[in-house]
Amino acid sequence: MLSNNPEFQDLLLLHGRDRRFGKLEEELKSLPDDITRIENKISTENKSIELAVSEWKELESKNNSLEKEILEISEKIAKSRVRQLEVKKNEEYQALESEISNMVVLRSEREDKQIEILIKIDDAKATAEIAQDKIVKRVNELGQQKQNLEDRITHARSELVRLNLEIESARKQVENVMLKTYDRVKKVVARAPYLAPLKDQKCSGCNLRVSNDVISTALVEQRLTQCDQCGRIVYIER
Repeated sequence: MLSNNPEFQDLLLLHGRDRRFGKLEEELKSLPDDITRIENKISTENKSIELAVSEWKELESKNNSLEKEILEISEKIAKSRVRQLEVKKNEEYQALESEISNMVVLRSEREDKQIEILIKIDDAKATAEIAQDKIVKRVNELGQQKQNLEDRITHARSELVRLNLEIESARKQVENVMLKTYDRVKKVVARAPYLAPLKDQKCSGCNLRVSNDVISTALVEQRLTQCDQCGRIVYIER
């Protein structure tokens, strides 16, 4: 049986190494995109922290503005009360009293608003701290995933160099006619495998039925033959 032929086994060995080489090349092409996706996730997570902290700080800024405004209103009320003690006309006194009353109402409104803001600050601070804790852990996990992918790139590149040397060595062991046929198939067939065992009179590479001539050549004559559908080298396993 051809599959037991030492020369054909050399070809199978070469094919196996070629397939591993091709898979590693495909992996190396996809890994940078995987890293970019992780970097985008990290950026999104960090923006979530920034958004939560920004909301908290914005509320703090509003509270500071209200605090300042309440203080200014209180100072104006105090000055108006002092002026009340100095005026002699009743009309001026009443005008100041009305002004003071309006400012007291305004200060009360601002104080109520400040209470609302302070409650929101507590909620925003708690939310920001919880989010930060969870997101930092998530970012660390994503960072580790990114590092693992970068390590994989380094390892895959090293593996490609090693495999390339093994492929060159394996090619020297393959009989010349077989090697030429194999190289021709690699140029014609779009993707691996380039060698495919026959199963139920079908090429396992394209899953299509082969002709009786192909089966006869592979089974009876035990010679190198190709699928008349996809062009792969086909053989019968025993």
